[in-house]
Amino acid sequence: MPDKLAYSRSVKPDEPAVITELVGRRLAHPFAVLAFKLGLSPNAVTVLAGLCWVASTPLAVFAGWLVGGGRRDAGLAVWFLCGFLWNAGYVLDLADGSLARMTGRASRRGFYLDYVFHLLFKPAFLASIGVGLFLAHGGGLGWLLLAVLSIPANWSASASAVEHVLCEEFGKGRLKPGAGDPSAFRALWLGVTEMNAAASRKRASALGTLRNLALEVFSYYGQFTFFSVAVLADVLLARAVAFSMPVTSACFAAMTAAMAVRTPLRVLREYRRIAASDKG
Repeated sequence: MPDKLAYSRSVKPDEPAVITELVGRRLAHPFAVLAFKLGLSPNAVTVLAGLCWVASTPLAVFAGWLVGGGRRDAGLAVWFLCGFLWNAGYVLDLADGSLARMTGRASRRGFYLDYVFHLLFKPAFLASIGVGLFLAHGGGLGWLLLAVLSIPANWSASASAVEHVLCEEFGKGRLKPGAGDPSAFRALWLGVTEMNAAASRKRASALGTLRNLALEVFSYYGQFTFFSVAVLADVLLARAVAFSMPVTSACFAAMTAAMAVRTPLRVLREYRRIAASDKG
């Protein structure tokens, strides 16, 4: 294998996600190499990843409709396909950056494509599972409320609002990015919180690794794997239990409730981050 395709060149230097550093990036590397050999650009891989994610959202609704309509086996098969697409999108979403770094083709337009698919998919991911469960259980106000609540419970809006404010203020000349203490600069512009710290530092101890893996399940990085395991468990338990999608249902309800409770705290944290720049 040429040196430029070596795994060491594909690694993101400031990788914040433990699950990505331990598993995802290593799974993505062979796909990045394959994309290179097929002549695909990093942006083409980004689009493929995004299409996997976007395609999974109506499929989750369709899967729930099948289960709720009495076609349980077919519905579970479609749920399983959703799990495959969630993880395919995740791995390809890592492979695009790996390919860009290995070939020196990183670009702002590629960063834009990557981020826009994140913003399209993040709120739709949990919501589509919620609507699918609503249909699988034959309706019910509780499932519908959870499906709707999962949209604002996801954390993308607050982070995107920070970036919008910073970019607009900088563009209008009202904010100087180079002023002040370097650590304060990083905290403001890059959102350097404990969650965004380097994964290598988070893995300093076994307890730290487990703690951060658990946190990542509630912060998007680990959601794909988490729900894929839940769906797989429901497929395996299908003959043993009468209740539709018990594991996925319990996981979705617990995660949505936990994220809804955390959302005001996240907004407050980002508000304070922006407020600090007003004092500069």
